[in-house]
Amino acid sequence: MNERHNRRLSGVIGAFLLLVSGGGIVLLGTDGLETPVFLVQVALLGLAGVFDIVAATDMGLTDRWAWYRWSGAGNVLLGLSLSFGFVGSDSLFFLLLAAVGGISLAAMGIDMLAFHGKYTRGERLDRSAS
Repeated sequence: MNERHNRRLSGVIGAFLLLVSGGGIVLLGTDGLETPVFLVQVALLGLAGVFDIVAATDMGLTDRWAWYRWSGAGNVLLGLSLSFGFVGSDSLFFLLLAAVGGISLAAMGIDMLAFHGKYTRGERLDRSAS
């Protein structure tokens, strides 16, 4: 996939994450925000959406930090958010499943942040800059 397509996809994902986090707040109202786990999960989800939208746009922030690093940071935040999904529930299976999925997303994000996508993309995304 080319860079332009990946950045557009990042923007779509970011908008979706903002919609989901905003929708969660609207549906549960202020009662949901009084629950610390839900508050952290929604905040991480919304912040992941913001990072993905920044990754999709050309602005000063992407001049300072490459777009794929913003997207990687968004993946880390999304992975952390997923890990909070079943905290406090009675289902250990779903808690573990969400944690494994969240850790997988966070690991992919760390690859984008620290290794420029070398392990998840097969080649470094900064190869043209070096």
